Amino acid sequence: MNAARVQQPQSEPKPAQVNWLELDRSPHAVHFYSSEGFLLDSLSRFVGTALEAGDSCLVFASKAHLEGLAERLSARGVDTDKATKSGRYVTLDNSQVLARLTVNGEPNRARFDEFVREVILPLKDAAEGRQVAVCGQLAPLLWAQGKPEAAIELEHFWNELTRQDRVRLRCFYPIASFSDSRQSELFLKLCAEHASAIPPESDFHNLAAQVEQLESSPSDK
Repeated sequence: MNAARVQQPQSEPKPAQVNWLELDRSPHAVHFYSSEGFLLDSLSRFVGTALEAGDSCLVFASKAHLEGLAERLSARGVDTDKATKSGRYVTLDNSQVLARLTVNGEPNRARFDEFVREVILPLKDAAEGRQVAVCGQLAPLLWAQGKPEAAIELEHFWNELTRQDRVRLRCFYPIASFSDSRQSELFLKLCAEHASAIPPESDFHNLAAQVEQLESSPSDK
């Protein structure tokens, strides 16, 4: 992790100015949240900004979250129908995609590479030289299933992909997933697979302290 940048969310009272443009350019960011409303607001801002800029966008989320995202994008005036018809916008059920990428509950590299060829590459073509913004919850599902090592491995696959030009990724994790102090080392390894960390709308200082610990610790890689 190259100096994780923790930004205070806009909902905090009297926050420092958030450079969302810089965060959106981060190749691989982890975004923590503690409420469904904050998740959907963050998703809609990320997706809306990408589509309005002419980028392609891929979203992995549950049916309920995809419906909530669609409502917020419509309220924002984002023409998702046009983006979908042009091949620049794709939404997928995260549980179905995760089943496609795993074997016996573990990420499979061959399946991941096949998914990239069949889904990511067409989005890159549709972007016509611009970027592909990917966001949602795949690895977080593995973590929620009690498989943190598998989640970290999948994040590593994505991390390697985002090192290629024109692909950036935003992962959304519920902060409640990290309440077990026995998993603190795994939490730091998860953060290490990301270039940036964005705290939830609550408990900002606690998360900042954890990321500072990560930055001051010797790299295991």
